[in-house]
Amino acid sequence: MGEASATEVPQDWYRSAFPPEETLKRPWADRTGVEVDRALAMLGAQGGERVLDMACGTGRHSHELARRGFDVVGVDISPDLLAIAEADAETESLTASFVAADLRELDFDEEFDFVLNLNDGAIGYFETEEENHRTFEVIAAALRPGGGNLLQLPNVLYAETHLPQTTWIAGEGMVELIDHRWEPRSRYLEGSTMPILVGEVFEGVSPIPFRQRLYSVDELTQIYESVGMSLANVFRGSGKPRPPKDTQFEVFIAGRKA
Repeated sequence: MGEASATEVPQDWYRSAFPPEETLKRPWADRTGVEVDRALAMLGAQGGERVLDMACGTGRHSHELARRGFDVVGVDISPDLLAIAEADAETESLTASFVAADLRELDFDEEFDFVLNLNDGAIGYFETEEENHRTFEVIAAALRPGGGNLLQLPNVLYAETHLPQTTWIAGEGMVELIDHRWEPRSRYLEGSTMPILVGEVFEGVSPIPFRQRLYSVDELTQIYESVGMSLANVFRGSGKPRPPKDTQFEVFIAGRKA
């Protein structure tokens, strides 16, 4: 583990942080089925629910949900990623639909049983506290009464304890090097990723910066309550409902609309 390097992070970093070719091959793209299994179990899905997949990217979770009979709408800010999502859905004749939009501008009104924010789902990505809070307002508005939200987020306890840190994730077609650092005053996780495609020369590859506001369980409880929801459960990656420990990098939060 090395000292994470400081990389300047543009305010709208999320608009260009997921180039299509690299995004398709990032290591976590190999885990779609397992991730959907886990999400559905955490939410207590019965099958056939209507699902909003926020920050869906290339649509891998949306596609898998559609294969299983769920009515899915995927939303992302990147037209290039959504073009891939739509083409793949058409190739498989899947019924998932996709919307190109900034999450802060969505106006769904009690249309969904579940809202998924997997692999961050753009939670905490925006420039101000108010804009990040807007994401939760949109989630609450989109859910039907009794509907559920699942967040998959970096664990603030881990960030406070272990960062700065340099790590890597290996997948079938890519190794991703990741620098993390923690800014305790702003409560932001910052850093950069370096996607290295297997078989390509590691020259001229530029790091991709990121910045994300992290939340404690207490903060998320208060945020949910402010938008008419409640924090229903906290899970570890194993799927077990447990309070987070500072040894786990990410945490899963299930919210429920009243």
